[in-house]
Amino acid sequence: MASLDREIRRLLGKAINHYGLIQEGDRIAVAVSGGKDSMLLLWLLRERLRRIPIDYELIAVHIDSGFDSVGADQLESYFIREGFRYEILRTDFGVRAHGPENRENPCFLCARLRRAALFTKARELGCGKIAFGHNQDDMIETFFINICYGAQVASMVPKQEFFGGAVTVIRPLSLISAPTITRMCKRLDIPVLPSNCPSAGRNSRSEMRLMLDDLYRKNPKVRGNIFHAMSNVNLEYLPPGLPARGKRGPSEGDAKEIKLTTGQQPD
Repeated sequence: MASLDREIRRLLGKAINHYGLIQEGDRIAVAVSGGKDSMLLLWLLRERLRRIPIDYELIAVHIDSGFDSVGADQLESYFIREGFRYEILRTDFGVRAHGPENRENPCFLCARLRRAALFTKARELGCGKIAFGHNQDDMIETFFINICYGAQVASMVPKQEFFGGAVTVIRPLSLISAPTITRMCKRLDIPVLPSNCPSAGRNSRSEMRLMLDDLYRKNPKVRGNIFHAMSNVNLEYLPPGLPARGKRGPSEGDAKEIKLTTGQQPD
């Protein structure tokens, strides 16, 4: 198990240093849902403080979606027992998102409401950064979801600024796979709360995960290859974009005018 510890620490440190995620004096709001990723992230970021020469502050923030209070109560007990500074926001976001007026896409509305509340709370707490527990598999799944359902090549990024840089989202687990995180949580006996959301496991992400897991089983190198491909895009071997629906492409006359206005000579 020592090798697992070393690998986790190495990948966490590599992501933080390579992407410039954490600096001296940062106050970081760690978004803690109670799932394995965010619970391990909170533990790792505090454990890392004992091994590095810089200092930063952590505040665990949990947003209770309102289905029941059991999960939030259990998290509060854990935060107190482990000595974490924390904030718990008790809301009805999940209930509202699954209400009769919003049956088509409850996940989108719930996520939007929770994200807005988290950003507001982070700013109230004076946190310039918000740490999410998204891992390498989450980024790959998002990549394929955007391709298949959004018609664009895009994913999450390890570091992203909002509000003109007032708040920065960081994802320190970006280089760590979901199975590795699961193994580490078991080794450390970190409590993981089951999701009480009625839509859990019934969305496009779950479908994409099943497809990708099948590929990973057939070839373990696929996960790493896909992740590296996201930052190794060869545009020369991708087709140029088509005009938007209802718009025509440039005619020969248009093309000549474009060349003239850009300093190129027409043929």
